[in-house]
Parts: sequence; structure tokens; C-alpha cells
Amino acid sequence: MLLEPSSLKLDAPDLHTAVGFDDGAAIRRSYLRFPAWTQPGWTWLTGKPLPNQVPPAPKSPFRMMLGTLGVASVVLAAHISLLALSTRDAVSLGILLTPVFFVLLTGCLRQIQVVYVHHAVHGTFSRRYRRGNHIIADILTTLALVQNRNDYHREHCAHHSRAIFTTPDDADAALLIRFGIEPGISVRALHRALWRALCSPEYHAWFLLSRLMSALKRPPFWCAVSLVWAALLVVGLPYAIGWFPAVLAVWLPLFLGYQMSALLQFLTEHIWLLDQDRGPAGRRAYARRCVGRFCGEAVPSNRDGRGSAVAWLGWWCRTLFVHIPVRLGVIVGDLPAHDWHHMCGMVGHKLSEWPSAIYARQRAIDSGQSEGMETRELWGMSNMIRHVLQAMSCAPPLIR
Repeated sequence: MLLEPSSLKLDAPDLHTAVGFDDGAAIRRSYLRFPAWTQPGWTWLTGKPLPNQVPPAPKSPFRMMLGTLGVASVVLAAHISLLALSTRDAVSLGILLTPVFFVLLTGCLRQIQVVYVHHAVHGTFSRRYRRGNHIIADILTTLALVQNRNDYHREHCAHHSRAIFTTPDDADAALLIRFGIEPGISVRALHRALWRALCSPEYHAWFLLSRLMSALKRPPFWCAVSLVWAALLVVGLPYAIGWFPAVLAVWLPLFLGYQMSALLQFLTEHIWLLDQDRGPAGRRAYARRCVGRFCGEAVPSNRDGRGSAVAWLGWWCRTLFVHIPVRLGVIVGDLPAHDWHHMCGMVGHKLSEWPSAIYARQRAIDSGQSEGMETRELWGMSNMIRHVLQAMSCAPPLIR
């Protein structure tokens, strides 16, 4: 049953009890119905390791970045090749596979921003050379035509500040408010506002203009590089390969996909706007606004014959067509453990552990020093959206 603000007025701690969270440990244990050799794959998909699961040898951030850029290049080359070929079968296959290529390239573009640029502005991409973090951030933000390093650093550091965190002064919260996703209105209205924004030309035009303006607000050298790169993508690419491959293979994921993924990511990463005039008071209140987000759901049992078969069919369909695309295109990289990113100092960990963040988060839980992270887990994009919007609906309305 959805909670309406008119029928329930709660303070911040009670909001968490009202909206509830998933039993993440039980959901992850249900994947033990699959063989042991598959468990690393399920850990990647869900974003949640088993208790005391041994992590793989960590890759260097540079190798991780090269891997993402390599995947993006292969995906782009394969899609363009199919769409640009003169044979009807190849073009038909390229069109048929567009959703797959779209999700993969969108995910790579988002990883560039929310994983590599994110940790570069924190100074943890390169731990030895501070200047290396700046260079990586400048190159990658230019490549993806996104917010420049200085703007991102300013907004993101403010986002981490306890005085601003999840309040209307938080840049991510301000974006939600701008498009009608605000506290104190019905859950139904919040859902409408979300889907309206995802499909709205106004939202996409505003986001794209913001990206381009920030991309060009750089020192002269990087501004010139950004202008040349944008011209190549917008003018040179369709001239070289044709409008149809350029739109389908490049422009859709670079603009539409990136911006839809960003909105879903912003919305679900925290419990937003519980208070308007102040941030969380104390570490416990700060922690309560952080959530773990995981892609998956409880695995069916084999108890009933026909009923079990139907349950398994539904489970596999949701895994293949919902959870895997969300993991690849929205909750990318270390984002399942984004609550750990905000709280790692509280649990005695270091930000530089981010390449194995999902395992570091589980290690904190296993040690009993997790600040309650295991009690604030959301599984599946629909659950993430529903829980965040329910909490926002129960919060006091904005004072304008």
C-alpha cells in the first residue's frame, strides 16, 4: 500500500521504517541454488558478494578505464559496421540489436563519469600523481561531452558536505525538484513526474545544453578540443558514415541514453529531501540517507511443479531483460556500493579501495562495523524507485 503525505506525517527516522527495505542477505543467499562456479557472475550482476566471499585480484584504475574504453570502442565499431553495410540483412541485424548496443554504450559512457571521473575528482584514481587525476578527468569529460572537471568537483564536494547533503541545495536534488520530483506530493504524482521527465524533450534539451555549456567552460586548450570533438560527432560523423548509423549508434546513447540513465541514478542513490533547511544532524542521520542498490531478486525454489516453472520463467525474463540491462546501463561499476563510498570513513575504510568497493562494503558488514548498511538495501530498479518516492512523498512539502 502506497503511503500518502496527507495520511502520514513522519520525521526522518520514521520514514525509513515506513518505506521498508529488502532483506538483502536472504536474497543473495537464494542465488546459492546455482553452482559455486557461477557465484562470481552473480556477485557482479547483483553487486552484492556473499558473506566472506574472496574478491578477485583488484585491477588498477587505469586498466579498468582502458577496459571500459575498449568495450565502448568494440560496441561502437560493431554497431556502426552493421548499420553502414549495404546488405539488407546486416542493417536489419544492426537495427534488431540496437537495444543491446544502446545499453552497452550508455553504460560505458556513464562509467566514464560516475566511476572514473568521480574518483579522479576525489583524487583516488591516481594515488601517486595528483596531476594525473586532473588530466584523466579532463580527457574523459571531454570525450563524453559532460560537465567539466571543476564544475563537477565543486558540486560533488558540496554533495558530500553534511550541511548540504540531500537538501534542496544539493545539485542532484535540485535537478529532481526542477522537473517536479519533490517532497510532499503523492507517490502517484511523483511517478508521473519521473516518467514525464524521462520522456520529456524539455528535460533532455536542458540536460544537453547544461552538458555542452559546462564542456565549453574550460581553459582555452580544453575548450578548443571540446569544440573540435563536438563538431566531429555532430557534423563529421554523419558525413562519414551517414545520418542513420550516426543517430542510432552514437547520438542515441550519447545523449538520450546517458541522460535517462543519469536521472534514474540521481533519483535512487539516496533518500532525498527529508529536510529542507538543514542536512543530516550527525553521522547516524547521514548514514540513514544512504542506500545500497542491487540488481536482482530472490531466486525461485523448486517446490511446486507447474507453479515453479512459471516462477522460473518470470525470474529469468526479469533477470535478462530488466536486471542485467539496469546493471549494465544505470547501476554501473561500483554504484551498488555507493552508500559505502559515503560512509567508508565511518567504517574505517579508505576511498582508495573503490576498485573493490562492493567487496569492501561486504567486509564492513561481515566485521559488524557497517553502520547498518545491511539494513538499508534496495533490490531491483522498481523497488529502488518506489522506496525513494514513498519516502519523498511522506516528507514535508517544499516551502517556496
